[in-house]
Amino acid sequence: MKKLLFLFCLFSILHITTACSNQDEPITTIEAAISQLTEEEFESVGTHELKNPQIDDFKKFTFNVEVDNVAGQKVEFSFSDSWKDAIDSFDATDRYWFGGGSEQNNEGENVASYVQEFVFYSKGLNNEVSMREALNTIIFEVSIDQIGEVVTEEYKVGDLIEFE
Repeated sequence: MKKLLFLFCLFSILHITTACSNQDEPITTIEAAISQLTEEEFESVGTHELKNPQIDDFKKFTFNVEVDNVAGQKVEFSFSDSWKDAIDSFDATDRYWFGGGSEQNNEGENVASYVQEFVFYSKGLNNEVSMREALNTIIFEVSIDQIGEVVTEEYKVGDLIEFE
């Protein structure tokens, strides 16, 4: 009976150890969108230096990245350029109006995330191709340190954009 109990405990410990070490692969989800401003958002845009500003003269860019299944792993988000420099690079016009972002990256949690949102002056940017090209100057990388081995995924931001 003691041998049976010992074997049961041994198999239980092995099962728990194997289950805990069998961690799922990290999953990266990215959403990038350019959308129209709402009336409320447009009211908060400072337009005093513009002649006859219209709501259609501005767009909102939203960028969300979430990496799941990363408990105990170090996640880093990096960019090749700043958001302001990328959107201003289109035609040497000050297009970046205002914005901000946040990053949640706690090594003990199972999720890491990065969020960026900004409003830009879009008058004169008359097609989606132009906006994609301007934002494709930003190369975005997600690096995950998986037990000493760093795995890096690279994305061009402009290629990810959906227009709403």
